[in-house]
Amino acid sequence: MRRRPGFTLVELLVVIAIIGTLVGLLLPAVQAAREAARRSSCQNNLKQIGLAIQNFESARKFFPPARADALPGYPVGELGIPAPASGAIAHGPGIFLLPFMEQITVANQYNLRAHWADPLNAAAIATLIPTFICPSSVTSNPYDTGNAPSSSNPPRWNAASSDYSIANGVNGRLGFAPYNLIPPIRGYDPSNPSTDASQYVGAILPMSTISSFTTGMSPPFYNARPRTGPKDVMDGMSKTLAWVEDAGRPILYRRRTPILTSRASGAGWADPDSEFWVDGFSVDGVTSLGPCAMNCNSSNELYSFHPAACGAVFCDGSVRFLAEDLSMPILAAAISAKQGETEPAPE
Repeated sequence: MRRRPGFTLVELLVVIAIIGTLVGLLLPAVQAAREAARRSSCQNNLKQIGLAIQNFESARKFFPPARADALPGYPVGELGIPAPASGAIAHGPGIFLLPFMEQITVANQYNLRAHWADPLNAAAIATLIPTFICPSSVTSNPYDTGNAPSSSNPPRWNAASSDYSIANGVNGRLGFAPYNLIPPIRGYDPSNPSTDASQYVGAILPMSTISSFTTGMSPPFYNARPRTGPKDVMDGMSKTLAWVEDAGRPILYRRRTPILTSRASGAGWADPDSEFWVDGFSVDGVTSLGPCAMNCNSSNELYSFHPAACGAVFCDGSVRFLAEDLSMPILAAAISAKQGETEPAPE
């Protein structure tokens, strides 16, 4: 009886090993190609956000605000937000861009005369806006309930998240001992809470009355209606940040590790807490106030899932990916609109 030709066990193992080696060689290339595509899509999102900012400014003659807050006696008339009889009417930055991002239907659903988390706005704030989502973000649930991801508490709201927001300030304590990480911010005194508002150094600022933990409402921590525009960006439109990535919220990430028992606030595109000051972190992402300028902690800091970079759109509409080893002084200079720093623009 003639034997059929076939593979021996050794030959089969060799073939499997060769295939495994080829897959191991090809997989990084495939992953790199996919990330390149995601990065390009993220870049396009930032371009759309930059264009919306410029179109808002063209229509209204000032930049869209980082947030808007009206309290009793403090309306925001420029945006049609009345002073409430009690409580607050507050809105996040995303709502002001929607009419300029082909999202007029959602914008028309949203009621500026009601608080962002009011039931009247529930349907609007739960709408996922594709332009606000970075495709490299690994967040499995793109909604924020106001609670930690592991919490069983009833939702405070159901807000569609955004991977982009506004870094419009720097923690002034970074300019003083024991940190000494940036030049001191003009007018800021860490021992004087009444100077806290001077940490808002960015181009896109709140039009708000905001209460702080230290001063309460007597006086308000921040009470200003700045209608900032290109003329106010004295450090240069191409050198000053407008919007940046802060991906992954509401999940808190330290480096690339999700901390499911904690929440990174301000995830929603309609959430007034979306905008933030940069504090910096320790390199391990555990301790606030440190030299790490981005990608160490996602809690109101520059953060992305791109390898060693973070996307940003500047006030002139240009988009760049900032290297995650960017020094704190250069980032602080890029955030500020008129501090007159001499650091080069980040690349």
